Amino acid sequence: MLMRASQPTDAALPLRGYFLSVGGALACLLLLASWVLPAQLPAHPAEMDPARLPIRIHSDVKPPERVVIDTSQSLPGLSDKEIVVARSPAARD
Repeated sequence: MLMRASQPTDAALPLRGYFLSVGGALACLLLLASWVLPAQLPAHPAEMDPARLPIRIHSDVKPPERVVIDTSQSLPGLSDKEIVVARSPAARD
């Protein structure tokens, strides 16, 4: 009980210490990895190596037919027989 009263009650300090220690460890690991691991090769080499031909893959499966939607024409109008007027039951005055 006496030890608990003598400790500061600031809760932000342990969290700050955690982030500093974990962040520092991760930064050290990142620097160590960049020092140990080889550098990445460029994405596209400057000249093509004739011994390494590009690989091209062709499939026998055809994609589905293209769907063309013509939006230049207007929608067909409704005839008088198809128009139905809805009347609400509350509007019977």
